[in-house]
Amino acid sequence: MATTGERQINVELGNVLRSLRRRESWNVVTESTRTLEEGAGLAPDVLITDPSGWPVVIEAELPPAAEVEDDARARMNRQVEGTGHAIEAVIALVYPAEFASLQGDELADAIRGTGDLRFALYTDREGEEAERLPAGGYIRGDVRDLAMLIHRAAIPVGRVDRLADLLATAVENAAGHYGLNAIGPRIAGILQQEDDEARQTRMMAMTMIANALVFHETLARAGLPLDVDGRRRPVRALGELRSLNGFDVDALLDEWERVMTQNYCPIFSEASQMLRIMTADTSAAVLNTLWAAARELVKGGIAHSHDLTGTVFQRLIADRKFLATFYTRPAAAALLAGIAVPSDRAPGGANWSNADTLAALQIGDFACGTGTLLSAAYQRVSALHELHGGDPAALHAPMMEHGLVGLDVIPSAVHLTAAMLAATQPGVPFRGERLLTMPYGGQCSAGDPGACDCECDAGIGSLALLSPHAQDRFWGRVPTGCKTTDEVRDVISQISHDSFDLVIMNPPFTRPTNHENYEPGANLPGYNAFDQCDADQRRMSDDVKALAKAGPSNDFAGLASHFTELAHRKVRDDGTIAMVLPLSAISGGSWSKMRDQLLEYDERIVITIAESGSTNRAFSADTGMAEALIIARTHARTHARTHARTHARTTFVVLDEQPKNIIQGELIAHEISKVLAHGEVRLLEDGPVGSTPIMLGNDRVGQALDAPTRFSDPWPVVGIADFVAAQVAHAVANGNFDYFARRMSLKISQVGSIGSIGPVHRSVGSQFSDRARGAFIVHPIRKSGVADYPVLWAHDAKSERKLELLPDTEGQIRNSSIAGQAAADAIWATASQVHYNSDFRFNAQSLIVALTPMDTLGGRAWPSIQLRDPTHHFAFSLFCNSTLGLLLHWWVSNKTQAGRGTVTVTTLADIPTLDLAALSPEQHEHARAAFEDLKHYPLLPFDQIDEDVCRHELDR
Repeated sequence: MATTGERQINVELGNVLRSLRRRESWNVVTESTRTLEEGAGLAPDVLITDPSGWPVVIEAELPPAAEVEDDARARMNRQVEGTGHAIEAVIALVYPAEFASLQGDELADAIRGTGDLRFALYTDREGEEAERLPAGGYIRGDVRDLAMLIHRAAIPVGRVDRLADLLATAVENAAGHYGLNAIGPRIAGILQQEDDEARQTRMMAMTMIANALVFHETLARAGLPLDVDGRRRPVRALGELRSLNGFDVDALLDEWERVMTQNYCPIFSEASQMLRIMTADTSAAVLNTLWAAARELVKGGIAHSHDLTGTVFQRLIADRKFLATFYTRPAAAALLAGIAVPSDRAPGGANWSNADTLAALQIGDFACGTGTLLSAAYQRVSALHELHGGDPAALHAPMMEHGLVGLDVIPSAVHLTAAMLAATQPGVPFRGERLLTMPYGGQCSAGDPGACDCECDAGIGSLALLSPHAQDRFWGRVPTGCKTTDEVRDVISQISHDSFDLVIMNPPFTRPTNHENYEPGANLPGYNAFDQCDADQRRMSDDVKALAKAGPSNDFAGLASHFTELAHRKVRDDGTIAMVLPLSAISGGSWSKMRDQLLEYDERIVITIAESGSTNRAFSADTGMAEALIIARTHARTHARTHARTHARTTFVVLDEQPKNIIQGELIAHEISKVLAHGEVRLLEDGPVGSTPIMLGNDRVGQALDAPTRFSDPWPVVGIADFVAAQVAHAVANGNFDYFARRMSLKISQVGSIGSIGPVHRSVGSQFSDRARGAFIVHPIRKSGVADYPVLWAHDAKSERKLELLPDTEGQIRNSSIAGQAAADAIWATASQVHYNSDFRFNAQSLIVALTPMDTLGGRAWPSIQLRDPTHHFAFSLFCNSTLGLLLHWWVSNKTQAGRGTVTVTTLADIPTLDLAALSPEQHEHARAAFEDLKHYPLLPFDQIDEDVCRHELDR
């Protein structure tokens, strides 16, 4: 309960909070005894309600604030008088002690100027004890940070989840109304997707109709004016368009046509088309089912929860294995947008309080999916503008008309993006927007393999924008159904190179090659969506390669690298790119030139997660793979290469776990930005002293480290729980052994400097197939045990415990012709006794390097290495399989898949290892003797090195 002095502070805090947002944005009441139905004894210090109606309470005290936590918990779930809404979010706030001696203007100025407000958020958890964020201690910030938290807390996380469940159930029920009947293929045609038996397309269709209903009701409540028969009237509410018998479908569709004259075409166009082809009974059943949910969603505040539609869509969409269109979790979107758009620095040199500078911004997402990222960025810009005295409603039309660009190849994605962006200010009309469904695949042959003989172009989606003249590539098909071809070309012409202040994307990761599939003519995964025929796939692949030729992206890295290059071409010199990318982008060999391009930027931040399991290390829904957030700001197009070689450093942040919700994601972003702004980040070269913690109150949520990122090298500081191990590994990789109890004078080189690495296994051959590339067909070794071309092919961890392995397969020359024999001879010339584990499992495998007693070809898991001197084999094996060798492999290898450290024949050359030439002949002879002694004993897996007696002896 507030004392007299605290009451005065509360009143002044209310005045300051009231001034930070527009009157229509929220209502602030302080020290009122008539706000809760239970009576004056529980009157909140400060009560804030926004248009959604869901209240947020602040309970505040001066230090020592002995009762503030109890007071906060006591207000949870109390009813606000006259609203029927319960309190589901309470903020416990501790004022700076000096506030007790201030009054009037001095107090107001102190509230505006302090950065030492301490606060924690309590949220409801349905019958359980309220959840506190942070779990311990307080978040420190200023009054704008507090206001932003109130803004987010107005739609509690639990309410968002409950509304998502409600809509998901309604969508599933509505999808069952037309099941597998004849309109299914026609619906799929409108959405340009397959009519699959898993009902994915049907559920997408119902989501779009439900979303149109919700948005319709939102517009009606906002009083959007329409021109009807020469007079203006507001949009009619849904209740006016139905009777006891259900909806008047014709009246509803007529109203949507009128609404689309105000532009909202991407939201209503496909929904209208789908309702028009349904029978009267089907449309009535669908609309009645969805309308019941729509009413609850609007009452629940969906119009003010920009993440709800994205959350629902993530639950409904199935795994699209070819396009790999996985969608960013809203919590991750808040994190990425929070760092890409920091509160202390508006994009593009704009001013948070100046609407003209913000209206001139361009923010783009060329693989927009549900619009979660683009919406998160726009919501953040809008909120920060308002907190600095601006009017977000006045900013909305220019941002929608020319500030925001969202592109995708799936119409339903563009629909949802349009709804999320427009819902930011639903009552503000706009004329035109830059949201497009991009042409994808052959326009005359999709779904008809027999029509592939034409010479038509095949659309490549947003990657057409790699060309500075992309508008010339549209041949007459109107991508959205809402714009003429000329209007589409005009929009595309405005999406020019070097013009965006922020490009924020989670692009598809698929590799558009079939090199993992040995069958000739197999489909290209990146271009195989929507029933594209082989010829169209090939045309699309060739087109992307031609457009990307001048840049560092490539098909082996995958489509994500092409989208990263697209972001680079579109962003201004002083702009920012913010990407969700596979973890392989940080250390994979095929990404090396792309990383070098990122070194041209003045600032780089890489964020990964240290949890176990690939799914837990992802920022997207359902990818099942580890990912990274990469933010790069301001690049110079001249002298960049020299700068990148000598001065580039990158801040690496590793989170302890995935952000749980939007509020936590945004708070973590704020704490990361504060740490970076203060220049407190420890260095990788500091030695085994650990990292700089990222704290929410007393809770560590992650850690940061500043590390050099050198030209052509991988960036290894990712997904690491123990940064001390990283600092030691970095020291060892650079020949520094000062941190060990026993000083060593070993010299370190790289694998590529001490030997020649053999070919990729696809050039060696393929197992049990005579149709693929490669010189050999690989078979089990004959019973005689004699092999003309022995091969060490596949992993069997249990039989790969000793330092020396026998070949497990043999090669048969694929082609008996002279050319076939020559190809086999060339491959056999790479055979060696030394083989490196390219797919090492830390929790199952023992060997990094295996020696075979005879020359053997390197196979799928064991590429060969021909050392400069055959007598060096033994020292190489001992060092690589020692604890130090394992540490160096862990440090540099690609850790995209949980529990694995993979290398390719390209990245293998960069692995740090012992400089074998620096050892004397006597030392090499001693290594040979040690190897002969140790090769008979099994080694334990890597994760048991602390109890491995044989490894201890090897280390010694």
